[in-house]
Amino acid sequence: MKVVFLHTDFRIYWPARLEALNKVFFQRGNQLDIIEIAGKGSPYSFSETVKSKNLNWHILFPDQRPECLSGNTIKKTLYRLLNQITPDIIIAGAIAFPSGALAVAWGQEHNCKIIVFDDAKIEAVKRNWIIERIKRTVYNGVDAMLYPAFEWERTGRYWGFIPEQLFYGIDVVDNDFWATPRALKYDWGNYFVSVGRQIPKKNYLSIAKAYCKYANEVGPSAYKLVLIGDGPEHGIIVDYVNQVGHTDDVIFLPFLPQDELPAIYQNAKALSSSSSSETWGLVINEAMACGCPIIASVQCGATNTLVQEGKNGFRFSCEDINRLAELMIKIHNLTDKQRQSMREASKTIIADWGLDRFVKGCFEAMDYVSTHPKRKVSIVSRFIIKLWKGRYRPV
Repeated sequence: MKVVFLHTDFRIYWPARLEALNKVFFQRGNQLDIIEIAGKGSPYSFSETVKSKNLNWHILFPDQRPECLSGNTIKKTLYRLLNQITPDIIIAGAIAFPSGALAVAWGQEHNCKIIVFDDAKIEAVKRNWIIERIKRTVYNGVDAMLYPAFEWERTGRYWGFIPEQLFYGIDVVDNDFWATPRALKYDWGNYFVSVGRQIPKKNYLSIAKAYCKYANEVGPSAYKLVLIGDGPEHGIIVDYVNQVGHTDDVIFLPFLPQDELPAIYQNAKALSSSSSSETWGLVINEAMACGCPIIASVQCGATNTLVQEGKNGFRFSCEDINRLAELMIKIHNLTDKQRQSMREASKTIIADWGLDRFVKGCFEAMDYVSTHPKRKVSIVSRFIIKLWKGRYRPV
């Protein structure tokens, strides 16, 4: 069996996932090819593309940004490579993007089974009725879906899939990497930590505001706040912290190499994530694998699945700054025994969310589509699928 794994780009979390998947492929005597569309312009551009020597890894446009490539340009180059590989199955990114859209179209032309991975819930993305109708039609050419967790079943059903076509395990990290004890090279004392791109939907200004309320309430014993990352809102957050007199309490760091982050999570009192819209939020996986308690907004996709209220952390609504401040105070007031219990709970909960989960979900989906006929689509649907090329919008 020949399988292609196709997406816009594969940064940060993907090399470890694909290595794990390829290992099982090799054991089964199957062929796996990895296809990235573009080598530049990822939201995670601070992380270099890692091409594994153990994988058949192709980058179609290594020096291009995906938003600068037309659908026809991508199609021509992608189809040429797919025609050479002649895969039996393609596992591709969301159909809103060229990777998924073109995979579905090629699959129709060559009777290739298509599995699409996506972590967007239907309620998380607003669409007009025309795009909604087109997506429903394009999904007719998809044979199975790979989602993060069972909470996505409603989304899968909405797009016309039956439960037997839904599989889970897409949003995982290499737990062993994060859990390995590391020495912290910084001397911050006690601290909360937040990690990510400082853009509006990540809502870091609210974290800063809540932290300042917490610090004012607690006084001199307050923990520090470590904000790691960068983005268009960075200056706004810095200005706010300076204006309210907490310049020395909030520590700003740029994006750091992954091997520096485990020690920071392992020594933090809690991770705070306040996204107003987040399909999943893999920093939660990372921090939990490190044994870190979590304070996360319910608008973050991972929260309802991974954060158990009072056990390994707390939930709040992203617009409720006062509640976030209260939860920081609650974390501050934990006894050593309570804090250790939360740390152990994070490790226990996340233990089932490692690379094995990703591999299992992929193979269950592949086993399903291999033993079921390809979905039949109407002539009209075929026409729409052929025209639809998706679009990449930088975030």
